[in-house]
Amino acid sequence: MPDESAALEAPNDPDPKKAPPQIINLPIGTIVGKKYKITHKLGEGGCGSVYKVEDTEDKTPYAMKVEFAATDSGNVLKMEVQVLTMMSSKKHVARCVASGKKKEYSYMVMTLLGESLDSIVRKHGPFLNVSSQMRIGICVLFGIKQLHDKGSADERFFLVLDFGLARQFITEKQDGKKMRRPREKALFRGTARYCSVAMHDRYEQGRVDDLWSLVYMLAELRCQLPWEDVDKKDDIGNMKRVCPDSDLFAKSPVQMLEFVKIVRNTQFYHRPEYDKLYKLLEEVMINAGYKWSDLYHWESEKNKENKVAKLSKLFVGKKGATTPTKDSAEGYDPNAPPYFTVEDFTSNPLGF
Repeated sequence: MPDESAALEAPNDPDPKKAPPQIINLPIGTIVGKKYKITHKLGEGGCGSVYKVEDTEDKTPYAMKVEFAATDSGNVLKMEVQVLTMMSSKKHVARCVASGKKKEYSYMVMTLLGESLDSIVRKHGPFLNVSSQMRIGICVLFGIKQLHDKGSADERFFLVLDFGLARQFITEKQDGKKMRRPREKALFRGTARYCSVAMHDRYEQGRVDDLWSLVYMLAELRCQLPWEDVDKKDDIGNMKRVCPDSDLFAKSPVQMLEFVKIVRNTQFYHRPEYDKLYKLLEEVMINAGYKWSDLYHWESEKNKENKVAKLSKLFVGKKGATTPTKDSAEGYDPNAPPYFTVEDFTSNPLGF
């Protein structure tokens, strides 16, 4: 795969004419890849299942995604393996440690991560505080930027996952790398609730469309999206076209109005201004005195001492301290650099 850049594309709407794929359960205790033992099932979706496995040699726990041969998803898992492999040198990225294909299924063994944001919001929402909203936004923005630059797993970070339907936007030509021309029309991909207006119009998705998904996700962390209870894609698209930004971010910091303005002014061929977007989120954190060591919205005070102890080990002596830094009395290095810096969002290794 010579292409080195990818933009996120979510799954197509399911075809109602196709019968749902048959999900095959792998028995607990099954050994996959000669050394990964299934300990229990974590969940399943339309293409397969996710299991918790254990390395029989060193007892390290991992997650294993399984997609079954009876589905049309074989290339999906293959693409996800390729993307994670390309990003293996990046920080805050889940690692693919093994993959393979058997007669009945394909599998990928990867970093075992914590609870999903969707699950957290369902349990502790429906809305989160601004401190959590800003930190989640920075983490996801960083993950999106890293993916774009290559075509994020520390305990309290949110990572971008599921790259099975990513599409390369940089191609290798005889005269060098070129941006791929957008298709005149594209099939609908993704979830209508979060996709860009361009996707509703069936235009090609690019880097900016990933940022639109981030815009809607961050807005929803603070208030209900206006199309929350609307089912038809066309109706949702029409609502997005006329929804004022001031309504979308009515309960968010005022900086989010500039955030969405920057995204709105970004076109398909434009490189997103990741650094400006980051600075806006960072500005909110600095002005309000929010710190990366603060408890998230869903973390209880009774666990604060444990969190401080863990974070002191995570942050001291490495790039990645709190912003602003905690007092050294709490176990933090007062001279440590911020967890993210603007340089993390200005690098452009591909030149596009």
